[in-house]
Amino acid sequence: MTKLKNWVVANPDLAFAILLSVCVYGYFAMSTEFFATHRTGFAIMERFAVLGLVGLALTLCIIAGEIDLSIGSNAALAAVITVRFTDSLGAPTALLIALVVSTTIGMIQGYFIAYLRVRAIVLTVGTLMLLRGVALFAAEEKTVMLTDFRVPDFISTKMLGYFSPASLLVILMFILVALFINYTKFGREIYAIGGARKEAVAAGVSLKRPMIIVFAISGLCAGLGGAIIGLRSGTAQALGLQYVLLAGTVAAFIGGVSILGGKGGVIGAAIGTLTVNFLNTGLVFNVTPAFMVQLYLGVLLI
Repeated sequence: MTKLKNWVVANPDLAFAILLSVCVYGYFAMSTEFFATHRTGFAIMERFAVLGLVGLALTLCIIAGEIDLSIGSNAALAAVITVRFTDSLGAPTALLIALVVSTTIGMIQGYFIAYLRVRAIVLTVGTLMLLRGVALFAAEEKTVMLTDFRVPDFISTKMLGYFSPASLLVILMFILVALFINYTKFGREIYAIGGARKEAVAAGVSLKRPMIIVFAISGLCAGLGGAIIGLRSGTAQALGLQYVLLAGTVAAFIGGVSILGGKGGVIGAAIGTLTVNFLNTGLVFNVTPAFMVQLYLGVLLI
């Protein structure tokens, strides 16, 4: 009991995030008949496979003292690329192309943020609009659809009752990113430039390297999330996925990340994402209007 108390005192934000997540899940489990079932659990983890990637990416960006406002546009572009090339090249090749493009976009953004010494909120507003334009061009300003739609097995197969290969891949990515930022020099640099940038740079920490790494991971997460959605639905819209930025930001802040940078972690991002998914799924069961879902998300964040 003493150890638990000491942990709560040392990690108050994470402890509160866990308590909030348990309360949200418990409320819907008791008030909604089919909420606490294997089928609903599988649906929640399928949402986690996309929103979790966005929450993870935004958590890393905010830890570094920045934010990637273009993540929804990057994801939409990746979805368009994946759907357009799947018919001719196959799903794995199309997925690889989308990931290379989205990760490269993230790396370029990170380089310019560090090289020009501008805040990401300024640069990524521009790339948000730019990537939407590129996505519209790639989609020829229409909804892109697969001619012979079939959800690939590596996306849809149910495993262990609650998981698909996509959700397991995202969980693996969470683990790898957690190991990277907690146990490597480059990961600690991300915390350093977020918590005390001037001091870190004065101490010899390169600004370019952590920025490029953070935004490359953000681009990779956006690309993987967009590709998963495209392959699941067989369609992609250049103006779609605008909701992921808001939902991912809510997940990041619920998970305990600090707007001032230098604070937060992967576990918090996962818990925040699950909390948002619990809320969204429970409200869907209760046939809640879309505008009320946005209202509840705002209340949850506050």
